[in-house]
Amino acid sequence: MYTPSARPVPVSLNPGDPVREAVLQAATARLDQEFGDRVQVAVEQLDRLGPWVFLQGTMRGTEPGRSYYAGTIYENKRADGVMSDVYVALLKKRSETNVDDDPRSWRVANCAIGPTDVAWLTWPDEHEVPQELFGF
Repeated sequence: MYTPSARPVPVSLNPGDPVREAVLQAATARLDQEFGDRVQVAVEQLDRLGPWVFLQGTMRGTEPGRSYYAGTIYENKRADGVMSDVYVALLKKRSETNVDDDPRSWRVANCAIGPTDVAWLTWPDEHEVPQELFGF
């Protein structure tokens, strides 16, 4: 006899989903502040669980041959070997809005640009988010 789990299961936000586009816009606003339009994120994981969304991706330059981090505070970190191409963000839906597909409905609760370790390992406890959202 099959007994379904009582634990919540994250749902992937797939391409074409208007919520995905809104979340990505909100999640990458920090990257726009740091790098302008020189970086984009190749999404590896974008999952939602209730009011929470977790994004994990790889940062890539938008211009061939030009480093997206050149001329930023990240240039020295990269040269010293203490910066990866990973970008992760934890977003939470604002409680005062019922609209999911508006970037203003989402706020970044935490993010890590170029971490060299699992910077999001403590986020479940820090933000009271189910570990399932992060895949552990």
